[in-house]
Amino acid sequence: LGRFKAPGSGSEGVIDPAKDDLSTALPAGLLFLDGTLDAEDFSRDSLGHPAAAPLRAAWGTFAKGSPLSLRGEGGRGGEVRSLRKVLSLDFFGVHKGMYENRPIHWPLSSSNKTFVAWVNIHRLDDQTLRVLQADHLQPALNRLEGELNDLRAAREGADAKAARAAEARYAKVSKAREELAAFISRVEQCADRGAPVTDPNPKKCPPREQDARYAPDLDDGVMLNSAALWPLLEPQWKDPKKWWAELSKADGRKDYDWSHLAMRYWPRRVDAKCQADPSLGVAHGCFWKYHPERAWAWELRLQDEIGGDFRIEEAPYEPKGLIGSRGFDLNAESPRRGDAEGFLLGSGDEAGDRAHRAVWILEHPVEALAAVEKEAIRRMGRGEKKKLVSELALLESGLWSGHAAEVW
Repeated sequence: LGRFKAPGSGSEGVIDPAKDDLSTALPAGLLFLDGTLDAEDFSRDSLGHPAAAPLRAAWGTFAKGSPLSLRGEGGRGGEVRSLRKVLSLDFFGVHKGMYENRPIHWPLSSSNKTFVAWVNIHRLDDQTLRVLQADHLQPALNRLEGELNDLRAAREGADAKAARAAEARYAKVSKAREELAAFISRVEQCADRGAPVTDPNPKKCPPREQDARYAPDLDDGVMLNSAALWPLLEPQWKDPKKWWAELSKADGRKDYDWSHLAMRYWPRRVDAKCQADPSLGVAHGCFWKYHPERAWAWELRLQDEIGGDFRIEEAPYEPKGLIGSRGFDLNAESPRRGDAEGFLLGSGDEAGDRAHRAVWILEHPVEALAAVEKEAIRRMGRGEKKKLVSELALLESGLWSGHAAEVW
């Protein structure tokens, strides 16, 4: 799947897809398994890719004594399962237990697990589901529809025995085709709009505030990134469905509005919380925008603890779905925080930390200087630990030029 470098490559460790050789990995980190193929037909799904050759070779040795390979439909004995069936039906249970219910390999599955696409959370990105659909699911659907056309012709042929066989095969292929079409529909929804509600009762699972493309973020962890794919994981993994409902409700201890994914699907709810809670402002990059006085005080302290040139830097706060990319109505005659901010935000500096810092200091010099004095006193210490601090460096020229006497 392209998580680790190949054995014998001369180097070990995790692959960086941006710069490392991916020739030994499956394209897009996708292992697609088509359960309608014969066990030894490796030409039409990912098991036929050169990157999967070591897997097939290892399975040839491992399967001879593996309890997985002997597990039939009833759970014991029965048929000797193929590598494709074991990966599609059995392997996730092994992996999930090994990783203590926080698996990094996920089986995106159709309802009956006839079609399964394995992905790795570390290779997952906003294009993975689109690649799955275009490179694997749609070609498989085209193949099945072509076979159905051939079977229709065979059913109408003169050979009665062949017609009966075609009829039986037609029912099986038609069922697989319907399962695949439904899977494609769910992939499209998760990729382009977002997961559906888990329950029609909005009190149990409120709907998304907006449609948004699936864009996983490793900082959100296994739990939340998988939650947004719950319809694709439910055939093998039930927890993501429960987690999506919790994410939707944002209730009490199960409030995950600190996550990037929550902001993606519920931007208005999360933005309102950012305005009330500085810690959420930090998490979503709007600390300076909504809590400039607190940000200024933190920045002064961290300059002492981290380095004199440290700044709390934030990109322009532009969550999709709010009234304007800078947090105010772009059609209004003037920005909501006054002419000073309007001038700075319109000067090309944009609404990142530089603009918000400059505006706040310009409009609140008394509070800014009070924070400087408070930080100076903190640095001197108290009691026996009190020490002389000769100076406190300020990076903001606006305070020097506008309030020189107070600064000195």
